[in-house]
Amino acid sequence: MADGGPDVLDKTVTFLAKRDGIDKVLKITRYVSKLLLATTYKESTSEAAIRLKDFETSIGVSRKAYRLGKFLADINSLRKSNAQPHLYWLEVLANGGEGCYYFLEQLTWLIKAGMLNKRYQHRVTKLSAWSEMTGYMGNIILSSLFIRASLAREKALQVDLDTRKKHDEECLPEEGVIRAQLKQLQSKRVMKSLALIQDLSDSTLALNDITDGKGIIAHPVWLATAGLISAAVSVHKNWP
Repeated sequence: MADGGPDVLDKTVTFLAKRDGIDKVLKITRYVSKLLLATTYKESTSEAAIRLKDFETSIGVSRKAYRLGKFLADINSLRKSNAQPHLYWLEVLANGGEGCYYFLEQLTWLIKAGMLNKRYQHRVTKLSAWSEMTGYMGNIILSSLFIRASLAREKALQVDLDTRKKHDEECLPEEGVIRAQLKQLQSKRVMKSLALIQDLSDSTLALNDITDGKGIIAHPVWLATAGLISAAVSVHKNWP
């Protein structure tokens, strides 16, 4: 360990010790594979292309296994929510949709693993996609409201700071407090903006599942890129 704190290896170990850490590495690997299949190995029937496709499919099933019990986190979030009444129902939409999605993903995993009859696969996949989309819509609205409120608060603080400077007030302690509040708000807004980008990217993938891979969004390169954007944001959010 370096004198300044954990180094890259320390942080990598911490990152991979978490379920979300491994899941996001698998997600990046999967969508890189999808991107290669949509570009370098497009319409290829070579052994390398076949192996890469099998590898990508295997990762997809593995990620579903890593989500075992993850729906409980959404239930817990709703149980402990202290949101205002007008926002609580948006949290129900976001966490409820996401929780249903993670629960149904467990059934999808059991179907793909051969434990449940495959005749239910299409129905479960469709319900899972709709639940996922519902969760993303809730999160997108909540993130947008947060960003708007944060921008308004940041503007008010900046005006206050400029006003104090304009009148040459002796306010060094107050100025430090205001700047600290601004920095904190800006940091939270950046993270929420990244979460918004991630939800928009993931909602594209969910919409593709809902439409059974039909329409302009179904292009393999676009879907792989959306998946990589989402994965990159996830890694950034989960990195120690």
